[in-house]
Amino acid sequence: MSRIVLARALAVLTPIVAVAALFLFAGSSHADAQNASLSVSLATWKSTAGTIELCIDLRDAAVGETRQCPQRRLLTFTRTGENRWLRSRSIAVAPEVELWVRARRVGQRLDLGLGVSIEGARRGLRARSWSLDWPATPVDQWQETSAISLQLPVAPHHELWDAPPGIAVGARRLQMGTAAPEFRLPELGGENDTLRSLSSTRSAGHRITVIVFWASWAPFVGETLTVLSNLAEHEEDVFVLGVNVYEVREGAGQVFAQEHANNLLHLSDVDGSVARHYRVDGLPELFLLDARGVYRGVVRGAAPLAEILAAIQGIE
Repeated sequence: MSRIVLARALAVLTPIVAVAALFLFAGSSHADAQNASLSVSLATWKSTAGTIELCIDLRDAAVGETRQCPQRRLLTFTRTGENRWLRSRSIAVAPEVELWVRARRVGQRLDLGLGVSIEGARRGLRARSWSLDWPATPVDQWQETSAISLQLPVAPHHELWDAPPGIAVGARRLQMGTAAPEFRLPELGGENDTLRSLSSTRSAGHRITVIVFWASWAPFVGETLTVLSNLAEHEEDVFVLGVNVYEVREGAGQVFAQEHANNLLHLSDVDGSVARHYRVDGLPELFLLDARGVYRGVVRGAAPLAEILAAIQGIE
């Protein structure tokens, strides 16, 4: 008799256990899906040449944020056909998940969109404020759209958040009115395993920090470094930091710095990863930070002392 009771009990319990296991599995999958939730927005950069750069901002609550700029994401507004969606190349953000930027011109407005492919299923997404009034869009500033939440079936690729050499993890690209991206580089002519950071070189006593990107082979760099060297000597509240990039001959940058600005601290950005992160367009190029390290202005190309001083004096 006890065997019959036991068999009936097992018959009743088996489906209950199966259902419970199913709910546990579903709960686990839901948790994994929550962990794979990304906040996505678009970032745009309008240049004086009439082009616009389109990038994708990804934010993961557990990892951080990153800005990805796919290939073929640069548009010339006046050459863009009206009412026709154009798209960038795709970027893979997770296994079987790709994103791309979409854009179309409608009169003086640029509509933006996000293309998504998840496991082969494609769709286009747009959200509030994903349009630009072209004449009213500021020049040489990052503009961000509103964000949308994107649920992924799997976790995103970790390498998306890998910082370029020299750039601190999570440091975003240069944007006016925000803290300048943190970087760590070796001193020019020093040991590569001894790094100096931007934050450690700046001092609370300096009202202005000038970061100058330069190379010995670039025209007028010697004159610019000499001007900045004299400026640092006579203006106690101004700190000048040199960043040597793209040198073609070993030791050339060190010799050049000793000849033109031996009193300045110079760091070495051999492959230009920090310069690219700072959107350096040419050499020399000067970036101005206020006392809090916030990016406040830029002087592009060789400039006389009067122009540099005018830019510095314009920063409160």
